[in-house]
Amino acid sequence: MTTKSAPPSIIVVEPQCWGFEHSSYNAALLHTVCRAYPAHVVAFCGETTHLNYVKEEIDRGGISDRIDLRSVNIPRRETANWGRLAPEFALCGRVFREADRQGVAAVVFSSTTNTGLLAIKTMMRIKRFRAPTVAVVHGCLSTILDPMPRRPWNWIVALKHVLALPHPENLRLIALGDSVLANIRKVQSKRQHQWSCLDLACLWPSDGNASEGHVGSRVDENGNTPFRAGTGQPVARPLRFGFLGAGMKGFQTFCRVADDVAPSPEEAEFVMVGFYHPDASGNQPKSLYVPVVPERPLTRAAFESAVRQLAYVVWTTHPDRLRLAPSATFVDALAFLKPGIYLRNDYLEHHFRRMGDIGYLCDSREEIVETIRAIISDFPTARYRHQVDNIRRGRAIFEPQSLAPRLRAILESCAGQGGTAR
Repeated sequence: MTTKSAPPSIIVVEPQCWGFEHSSYNAALLHTVCRAYPAHVVAFCGETTHLNYVKEEIDRGGISDRIDLRSVNIPRRETANWGRLAPEFALCGRVFREADRQGVAAVVFSSTTNTGLLAIKTMMRIKRFRAPTVAVVHGCLSTILDPMPRRPWNWIVALKHVLALPHPENLRLIALGDSVLANIRKVQSKRQHQWSCLDLACLWPSDGNASEGHVGSRVDENGNTPFRAGTGQPVARPLRFGFLGAGMKGFQTFCRVADDVAPSPEEAEFVMVGFYHPDASGNQPKSLYVPVVPERPLTRAAFESAVRQLAYVVWTTHPDRLRLAPSATFVDALAFLKPGIYLRNDYLEHHFRRMGDIGYLCDSREEIVETIRAIISDFPTARYRHQVDNIRRGRAIFEPQSLAPRLRAILESCAGQGGTAR
């Protein structure tokens, strides 16, 4: 797609995700890049099956003629630390060689690992790479809270050590939210100049009204409205409360919530919209009120169908998990206009302040239980509609058109440190 007559390109690289993982985020990030640099061709490098998922998203979004998809070899997803090092160095070497050859405007790594960041920093110095470069740091950032590895030979690939290495002036690391950046500054105060903030980029379902959800979508066969006039009670019972994502993070607490609420089948259901892979002994959390727990990730269609049938998303993961990472569950709730019932944490408190009443912040499992019981007993019709409206308006802060100016400003600040953004 790229030709000699085309303007300098932006290269975007996904160095770790396979298949469906992060495909929606990467599609949204590509939209953001295209809006930030409307005259540029954008090359997106990733694993082949991942490219296919991203292509589905960008084909629907009308930017496919701007994107040059390029398949690259990346380590298997389960590979870690020293097993990733050689292929990540090879990938970075290839990316920077191609970027130099094309004279690109910028390079964007849409995610990174501890070893990936080591490769980026090292290869930028070896090759004296000067174009503005950013690397988005997702879940691996939480490892800076961990002690250093017990085996000294693993220290070199520990993220704490990698962050302490000399940092190229034209490289900026991206924290996915203001609250995340604030916590980084608390634990990495000497290196806060390495970081900038950009909210998680999101694209919403094209059928926006479908995300009115369980309370708004279960009209009867005669097309009656979802609420009985004057009662505040939804026609469609049972109400569905859903846990989203991989069950290793908080699903046991969700099961305890379901057991404590103990609703009648006619009143409410608790559902797992995601999967929980049993451990080696075959164990997994169980609840009489969470009858079906998939052991494999759902297809995109199955996931979206299940989320649309929820009344509320319930988030029961320990708050410390969001000190240094955004919540995919929260973003999914926004995507389908679902009010949430959440354990309080810095990340969510920040967005409640920005967006208004978009659900319930609870200080304990017991408070979540009481909140759900109150909703089942007397459904808050007016408040629910108000929460949905707040989500619809407030989630614009995650959209590419909102994020593009900030992304361009970050890259231009890198150019001011020796890069060449154009």
